[in-house]
Amino acid sequence: MPKARRRSAHAGERFEDMALPDELLRVLADQGLDRAFEIQSAILPDALAGRDVLARAETGSGKTLAFTLAMCARFRGRGTHRRRPLGVVLVPTRELAVQVVDTIHPFARAVGIKAQLVAGGMNIDKQAEALRRGVEIVVATPGRLIDLARREDLFLDNVETTVIDEADHMADLGFLPDVVEILQHIEMGTQKMLFSATLDGQVEDITDRFLVDPVTHETTPVSAAVATMEHHVLRINPKKKREITAQLAARKGRTLLFCRTQLGAERVAQELIEVGIPAAALHGNKQQGLRTNVLAGYRAGAFDTLVATDVAARGLHIDDVSMVVHVDPSDDVKEYVHRSGRTARAGAAGTVVSLVLPHQVTRTREVTSGADVEPAWVDVADESAEVIAQLGGRRPSGQTVDDPALTKYKGAPRKLDISRTAGANARKAAERRANEERRASWEETPAEPRRGGPARGGSRGASGSGTRGAAPRGGSRGGQSTRRRGGR
Repeated sequence: MPKARRRSAHAGERFEDMALPDELLRVLADQGLDRAFEIQSAILPDALAGRDVLARAETGSGKTLAFTLAMCARFRGRGTHRRRPLGVVLVPTRELAVQVVDTIHPFARAVGIKAQLVAGGMNIDKQAEALRRGVEIVVATPGRLIDLARREDLFLDNVETTVIDEADHMADLGFLPDVVEILQHIEMGTQKMLFSATLDGQVEDITDRFLVDPVTHETTPVSAAVATMEHHVLRINPKKKREITAQLAARKGRTLLFCRTQLGAERVAQELIEVGIPAAALHGNKQQGLRTNVLAGYRAGAFDTLVATDVAARGLHIDDVSMVVHVDPSDDVKEYVHRSGRTARAGAAGTVVSLVLPHQVTRTREVTSGADVEPAWVDVADESAEVIAQLGGRRPSGQTVDDPALTKYKGAPRKLDISRTAGANARKAAERRANEERRASWEETPAEPRRGGPARGGSRGASGSGTRGAAPRGGSRGGQSTRRRGGR
């Protein structure tokens, strides 16, 4: 890694004391922002001066606003050529791209420039048309930007500032070769800002190749913040997992539940709806417009429970999440840290709960130890356990509610058609309950033994395995599918 200058941050510095245009200061005031976060105070002077910046900064540190202010100030009043932006922001996921461009829009409008979202899962022809009209800032996922460049709908020869956000997450997802290809087409010596939670491996290679004499900044990592949260591990009865999950989801306050698979997230969300808890699922297999709509509703407070795969573990900024529940516990330290980091943001309080089955205890101990946290371990036989109430858990109504994913919220794509979307409903709830009652009767009431064979509902039926027709509609109780389907 090249030798880099380090500057100390001055947390709490007032924005009006920085070299920012009045138009940007007015937008900041309208948003109730007058003092900069640590990373903003550190980065802005160098970014405004056009220097290369290398920052070790976690999600939620305020870095998006830092590079937004810098780019909007530098491009203020500038004209642009068609298909030739002045700034490019590379992000690993579509959700993060949407979030970043939403942050940029009000500041860009204030200084007379435009920002365009370029991401997969959306209409590429509409994105190409916007680029042909001319925009100053492009916020893109690497694959879609390369697609547009190969179609000659986008050229990178005028780019003056390049931002690479969540570089370590890009490495985890295998996107860094695409990032390298993009950087090779951007003129050396132009400003580049790289943000990453870790600065090693492939991230270090990019820094060595493309950044020139970068100024390095570091903020307090999420892993340190995780230690300030309340952590609980509940060793639960597998047969009671759904009931315990429902009581935690019924608590007051905004709750984020993590499942390992896409199928598991959909199933848990539907199960919660059926017992009276408005909840929606978020995962990579959901159409992009529907994902954007779900996030818009959750952020607006239309419903308080989101069930997600690890697509929501990093990058997304959602205020006031007071509890994270690992319905399927993390088996990786980094995954645990980033999931848990969705709560206790910006100094707020937060609680992290892991629901652990007997066979998951050893690995969970290793993960929490690796994250340097000491959770409170409690054995929970069923949903009536005292610790559930202490965590704010409540008994849900038991009456099916409307699926919040079937409502269109402000911030959803204008042309999103949710009329064709199937959601949880009373018929499915009735079928599920009927299947469960049937299974319970098989397990609890032994049938007449068959001549020459084991009794129906005997030892195999009692254990819940090997009973024909025993599995309820929708899959296993454990919140996991038996086949992993790329649930991230």
